[in-house]
Amino acid sequence: MYHTTGLTRESVENLCAAIHHQVGDGRRPWPPVLGLFTSLVVTLTYLRRNRVQAELAETFGVSQSTISRAITAVTPLLGSVLADHVPTV
Repeated sequence: MYHTTGLTRESVENLCAAIHHQVGDGRRPWPPVLGLFTSLVVTLTYLRRNRVQAELAETFGVSQSTISRAITAVTPLLGSVLADHVPTV
């Protein structure tokens, strides 16, 4: 997982917990077919490797539109969870 996302599995799980805590139990904007963990892995892979969405869809066994929805839903959540950890100049 490190080679595709740049993070260890433990780090991805910690991000999942932080995102789940931020979103709460009521709203789950990521595609249900992928779930939070896989949606986060897809998003991190897309952001790190700039892989084509159709290629990610084939890898994860879903449609390209599902990959697009996952990336669109998780990217702002990831940004808000990590905002406090971004270094300033």
